[in-house]
Amino acid sequence: MEHLICELNLALIPEPELASRHIAFSKEMAGRYPPVVRLNGVVPRVAFAPHITLYQVPVPLERLGDMHAALANVAAETPPFSLSATEFGANAEEGSFEVRYIAPARLMELQDDTIRVVNPLRGTLLLERDPAGHLLSKRSEESGTAGDNIRRTGFDAVGDPAQGGLFRPHVTLDWLEPGVTVDLDAENLPSLSDFDGTFVALGIFVLGPYGTCAQRLAELDLAG
Repeated sequence: MEHLICELNLALIPEPELASRHIAFSKEMAGRYPPVVRLNGVVPRVAFAPHITLYQVPVPLERLGDMHAALANVAAETPPFSLSATEFGANAEEGSFEVRYIAPARLMELQDDTIRVVNPLRGTLLLERDPAGHLLSKRSEESGTAGDNIRRTGFDAVGDPAQGGLFRPHVTLDWLEPGVTVDLDAENLPSLSDFDGTFVALGIFVLGPYGTCAQRLAELDLAG
């Protein structure tokens, strides 16, 4: 008997004011460069919501309740995060444009805790594709850190970057037409400090195209 599988994005959710700034700048950049996907909302319906991805994972439908309970316990023991933006980034090959954030040890611990409680529910399941569209079944054969992470957790962007890990906290603002080059030195880019702010909840989202958070299933407030 085949099981129904939910492909999920488990992510940090910014406070509403910060999310609004992410969405506004995403719209502005989509006016400058041809977009495929841009941020457009935060409500629990089909909307592309601002977020920092912690873990992308497939989970059998019947295990969603277990996952929700485990993540609620993690959220209840985790204070909100006040994060500073460090730089804008772009990948012309994949078409992503993002604002990157500092990677404090406490955020690394949250990713570890999230993977620790959810990865056992995954079993041997793999996502079909990564955000850039590459087959995870093929990427699981890679050598090096990314391949090791996929074989261990089903997800490549894991681990403290200060220690060679691949988790680099960021909010993707737009997915642009592949090959588009974003001028990261343009004078009309906003100040990075405009995107400093607090991330207040752990979200369970349906995983959308390009690794987006396409529909919010649950929002678990971080402790106090």
